[in-house]
Amino acid sequence: MFVTATEAGKILGVSSRRVRCLLSQNRIEGAFKAGIQWLIPLCDGKPVITEGKRGPKPGWSERVKKPRKKDLTVVKVIRRNIDGNKNNHTNKTVISVKRGNEPAIHCHGVTLYGPSTLFYSHEARADKGKARVWLETHFDFDTFVNSDLLSSRLG
Repeated sequence: MFVTATEAGKILGVSSRRVRCLLSQNRIEGAFKAGIQWLIPLCDGKPVITEGKRGPKPGWSERVKKPRKKDLTVVKVIRRNIDGNKNNHTNKTVISVKRGNEPAIHCHGVTLYGPSTLFYSHEARADKGKARVWLETHFDFDTFVNSDLLSSRLG
């Protein structure tokens, strides 16, 4: 899983400016820049930081925070709408996007801005709205209906 510099700062208990300073010194292993944003890999829930040459030892190794469930976005495909569209020649939305406790957004397409994980369960999962396949991400996304240019940005 990858996080941004701001999220890494929250996990480590330091400012995002300090994280960007470590990034500029190439002290965070596996970090890379995607556009204007740094993506930092997590190992056991935190970034791997190489030791500096001077100063006191870092104290962030004791403070490990997991990403909050309210930040998790779940993307599901609504199979019954796909079948209904095919049989009834309709154009109902076939994708459901839900972030944390917010109401679900129904759409025809979604663009994810960052890494995500695709899951499959051989049994329908009640906690995922009886879905068998779904995506999860902690990053921003855009949704669209009928390929319109109008999109709703959540962040």
